[in-house]
Amino acid sequence: MVIIKKPNVILDPNTPQQNEGGIGVFPPVQQEQQQTTQPQTTPAYVPRDFPIPASPPTPHDEQSAAMEISIEEWLNKLLEKAIASRASDIHLEPERGQFSIRARVDGLLHTMESLDTQYQEVIISRIKVLAQMDITKHRLPQDGGFEFSSQGRIYNIRVSTYPTVYGETAVLRILDREGSLLALSDLGFNEQQLKVLDKLIHTSYGMILITGPSGSGKTTQMYSMLNVLNKPENNIMTIEDPVEVQVNSIRQAQTNRYQDFNFPTALRAVLRQDPDIVMVGEIRDKETAQISIQAALTGRLIFSTFHTLNVFAVVTRFIEMDIPRSVVAHTLEGIISSRLVRKICTHCKIDHKITDHERLILDGQIPENLKTFEGKGCDKCMNTGYYGRTGIFQVIAFDDDIRTAILDSKSSVEINALIKEKKMGTLMSSALEKAQGGITTLEEVIRVTM
Repeated sequence: MVIIKKPNVILDPNTPQQNEGGIGVFPPVQQEQQQTTQPQTTPAYVPRDFPIPASPPTPHDEQSAAMEISIEEWLNKLLEKAIASRASDIHLEPERGQFSIRARVDGLLHTMESLDTQYQEVIISRIKVLAQMDITKHRLPQDGGFEFSSQGRIYNIRVSTYPTVYGETAVLRILDREGSLLALSDLGFNEQQLKVLDKLIHTSYGMILITGPSGSGKTTQMYSMLNVLNKPENNIMTIEDPVEVQVNSIRQAQTNRYQDFNFPTALRAVLRQDPDIVMVGEIRDKETAQISIQAALTGRLIFSTFHTLNVFAVVTRFIEMDIPRSVVAHTLEGIISSRLVRKICTHCKIDHKITDHERLILDGQIPENLKTFEGKGCDKCMNTGYYGRTGIFQVIAFDDDIRTAILDSKSSVEINALIKEKKMGTLMSSALEKAQGGITTLEEVIRVTM
């Protein structure tokens, strides 16, 4: 049976402390004086050593049934396991009869474990203390973060809590400080795209946008491009929400909505700092869009992201923000649309016979002699058949023809036909190229591009 001990350590959320290893930047522990009388009722603060089972014991594992583990130890093990599994996010989700833990690996969620609901509140409270949140607020969303050390590497853990009908849910985003700065050639661009991209990012002024849904690799791509331009002769400044990776020689700032330090306010201040290159984390509103456009027109190179799906949608959104077509056409230097596809596990890779369903869905876009592969599933890839992800891209450099099409209010069909005529490629062609090269599967191509 599980051994339950009375906690003898409490947290003081007022004073920061650094631990020797594992989780850092968290409040200190204090030793309570030994009590000779009967223990009092459980205090309102979070007990650090409240024991929880490492995993549900099995009938054939008597040792695990006698194990106990503190919240701090359990959280350390959870983060270690998630990092070893290459997880990008950990979801701690309260439900009616259990407390579920899931991890997002290669873009999809997988169940890690389930705990009894009695551990829900103390675990969430402990995470909120680490992330420097207010543990007394349970009915409002909160954001925070802390650092975690594993195998000699430092990880930034972004924390978001959200109140639900069964209690607070928490999502932990895992960011590797060192692993996020990748070379552009490692992101999945082909040779032609790399040539176009190299010419784009070395433009002296204008705006370059990266588009795609959440989780499509936009931030990683942005940092990789800034890293290429990170030279002594360039003054690079960023406005982010939040700062995900700290880069030497780049002046990075994080917005703070509680202090009215938002994107428009920050952007106005940045333009008085004599920047050569400015990265705006995301264009979310009309004011940010207008100031960014003005900055690009005055001789700065602006990088930003946009939550749209294609070139025509970008133009439409800008026009809806009261930016004239002529300004949009002459300010935009290029647009990069990106998605992430899972890669076939090389340890269980086998030939794949194209199904009638795949041919029907892709509707004649598959070459007759296309040879494809799939993953059978093994311990290395957790029986998914996939291990890791790579990008598929559409890189569009604006020229006179595209600018004229925008000025003439051409339809999306006409603009896409023009792009196809110039052989700039599409997301579908990029994905099929990865499938033909044995990097991903047709199943993944359909999932991401359709």
